[in-house]
Amino acid sequence: VLSWATRQELRRRAAEASMLDELRRANARLELLYELNQRVASSATLDDVLDYAITLPARLVGARAAALVLHDEQGQALTARCVGLAEEQLAAARAAFGLPGEPGLAGAARILAPRARPLAGLGACLIIPLAERDDAPVGWIEGYLDDAGPLGGQQDGQLPAEVAALLTTVAGELTEAIKGSRRRAREIASVAALEQAITEERTRIARDLHDGVAQSLAFLRMRVDLWEDWLDQEPERLREEFASVKANLRRQIEELRRAIFALRPIELGQLGFVAALRRFVAEFAEQQDWSLSLELSDLPTDLPHVLELAAFRFVQEALNNAAKHAGAGRVGVTIKTLDGGLQIVVSDDGVGFDPGAQAELPANRLGLRQMRERAAALDGRLTILSRPGQGTEVRIWLPLRYANDAAV
Repeated sequence: VLSWATRQELRRRAAEASMLDELRRANARLELLYELNQRVASSATLDDVLDYAITLPARLVGARAAALVLHDEQGQALTARCVGLAEEQLAAARAAFGLPGEPGLAGAARILAPRARPLAGLGACLIIPLAERDDAPVGWIEGYLDDAGPLGGQQDGQLPAEVAALLTTVAGELTEAIKGSRRRAREIASVAALEQAITEERTRIARDLHDGVAQSLAFLRMRVDLWEDWLDQEPERLREEFASVKANLRRQIEELRRAIFALRPIELGQLGFVAALRRFVAEFAEQQDWSLSLELSDLPTDLPHVLELAAFRFVQEALNNAAKHAGAGRVGVTIKTLDGGLQIVVSDDGVGFDPGAQAELPANRLGLRQMRERAAALDGRLTILSRPGQGTEVRIWLPLRYANDAAV
């Protein structure tokens, strides 16, 4: 009886110890998940998230080394973080576990056994897909262990349910954090691009006012000093001077009107791209007393916003240049799809110029230079067709492929 009672007491104590161990493990898991949630919430950048994520394999399963791989916007897998292994060692370890390419990421985390002689005694590789529910994974984590003992001793198969559930939860939290960081980065980039566009527009308007109105007013101020002498000495000469001043003032008033017109907000959000562009071009042509030809019928219905805004800016800049330099009576604006891209053509029947000679004068035609730089930034190209006395045609081509990538 005493032996039986002793055995029962030992079993009870063993059960209590097992329950206490399980309770400690459960508390440790909860503490880890709480810490993960707090770190994710406080991470300001993607780097912060990745720096923390790469430490988890060692804490979760005692991994000796780890690598974190992410898909970029083109779907290419790139190693974002690696600890415990040099670059050559990581390549050798991946080869030993059959991972020279992407592992199959469907389903839950799993353990892999080496298919060749493992590197430095590595006996198991843990693959944790970074995914939320049934969404496509954004990447995966590789954890390299001495053996699979901490994971239940299973190799080339599924993990114990308890371990798999924990890893799935961790992977979901990290995936959400990565997606959120990328989304914030895109938003910041969008705001920065908008600020850059606003700055460029302000710079252009300031340049136009400085080179046009400000210079003319300064010239008139100097002429006023002469007029005081002419009042008594050469009164007839003042009549000719006043006629010249009236013509100069008329030109400067037109310049101010163009600058004010350019400051008006773009109405893409209220009217849509086609209607807003039609309105802008028609009002600009009426202001300049131009005869207008406008063709917008061959446009894709799903034109990305980045191309809509770019096309609007190109047309605006080309018309401004024509108003300032061309002396035209007729202008034409055509936007259509061509060779897998969007072609924007703005032509006039004005005085024209020699594009080659203008290219040698960096102080002139700054508008055209900025248009060329903007087109290059969008992987596009700008072509100027012009000859003195034969008008000017500005052609811009922007790839639709780039627009689709940028929209994502």
